[in-house]
Amino acid sequence: MKLKKKLSVSKEFSLVSLAIIVAILTIYTIIQVISFTAFSIEHQCELIDKTYNQLRYMITREGEESYKDLTNFISNLTEDEYVRVYKNGKSIFQTNSDIWDKISVKNNIKYKLKIIEYRPYILLDKDINNTYQVQILQKIDILTDFLENYIFIFIGAIILSIVLSIFGSLYLSKRFVNRLKVLTNTMKNIKENNIDLRVPLLNTNDEFDKMNILFNSMMDDIEDAFNNQSQFVSDASHELRTPLTVLQGHLKMLNRWGKEDKDVLNNSINVCLDEVNRMIKMVNDLLSLSRADKEIIDLNKVELIYPKDIILDTIDNYKFLNESIDFKVDIDSNIKIKITKEHLKQLLFIIIDNAIKYNNKDNIRIELSVYRENENMCISIKDNGMGIDKKHIKKVTERFYKADEARVKNNSFGLGLSIAKRIILMYKGEIKIYSEVNKYTNIILKLKNSH
Repeated sequence: MKLKKKLSVSKEFSLVSLAIIVAILTIYTIIQVISFTAFSIEHQCELIDKTYNQLRYMITREGEESYKDLTNFISNLTEDEYVRVYKNGKSIFQTNSDIWDKISVKNNIKYKLKIIEYRPYILLDKDINNTYQVQILQKIDILTDFLENYIFIFIGAIILSIVLSIFGSLYLSKRFVNRLKVLTNTMKNIKENNIDLRVPLLNTNDEFDKMNILFNSMMDDIEDAFNNQSQFVSDASHELRTPLTVLQGHLKMLNRWGKEDKDVLNNSINVCLDEVNRMIKMVNDLLSLSRADKEIIDLNKVELIYPKDIILDTIDNYKFLNESIDFKVDIDSNIKIKITKEHLKQLLFIIIDNAIKYNNKDNIRIELSVYRENENMCISIKDNGMGIDKKHIKKVTERFYKADEARVKNNSFGLGLSIAKRIILMYKGEIKIYSEVNKYTNIILKLKNSH
């Protein structure tokens, strides 16, 4: 099936604007004609009434003088005015014209619009004292002249509107198409891997500018995602390269001569196992982060839970591993939080684990509290560790970001807080980090809840 070729935007714009202008002119003309017709008929009826009153005055007078006045009156009528008088069904006075052949005798037709030979007339058919019947026919001169002259004005207006609409629509469509071409050309250039290009704005605050602003904003998000992905791949490759290099070095050494030396063999095996465990941990963290990126939470289906028991259980697990950690807990038993138990446990594990890893004090102290702040339910975890420099605070939730070399020593890849941030965002919450170097780090999880 062969598709019909569509009109160009400029031609379509021209035709539509032309049709709209012609329709407006036509409707306006019809309204004008109807209004002027009503005015003309009303005016003509007033003239007929005047003629009728004069006839009635002359007819009701008796005598030969009245008859002469009536004859003179009828004979002096204009060529567009006709009168016929009946008495007892017989015509006694009549304007000489064959127009009366087209008009029948009917009693008490006060006013009637008649079209005779394509010209408008007003007919009055009325009796006088139940003896005489008068018919007065007048052509509506004003309406006739108006229609005869206005048709040329209307045709001229249509022609002028066609010309103006063509030029106007071509001008507007050209501007419209040019703005679209700017967007199209920018998109083509972006497609050629120039992802940093943006559509120029004219600051006109029109629909085009709003569309371009939205497009530029979308491209900013795409560029950020692209750069983050590139950075993610680069960082992941870098993190994997270190353990793989270590594994390769030790395996080469064992292959050459280390198999014969039992101490070297045992040491290399332990190192290789440590590096494998590091890679397994990083892969697990990456899988957790990937699942968090893809997971969507329907808050309407998430039930409110009491966090106290989950927090206390988590603390007991850490105390079992290290009894020297001093936990301070302040939790209101009546507070509920809208989050799943699994995600709450994961958040507690990530933050408490960091609080222990990055603590250079002899006595590790962790303060944990749950409280209400306006519409938010807050979980605060504060430690007395090494702290984070202010310049790093905004970046520590980025993937693979390391604020210091201590992360390497503690088998960290900089993914924990990234996972925590992603989980919090799934619940429309936020994560706040406050810290002072060598004093403390306080991480506050804020979740919006509705009861």
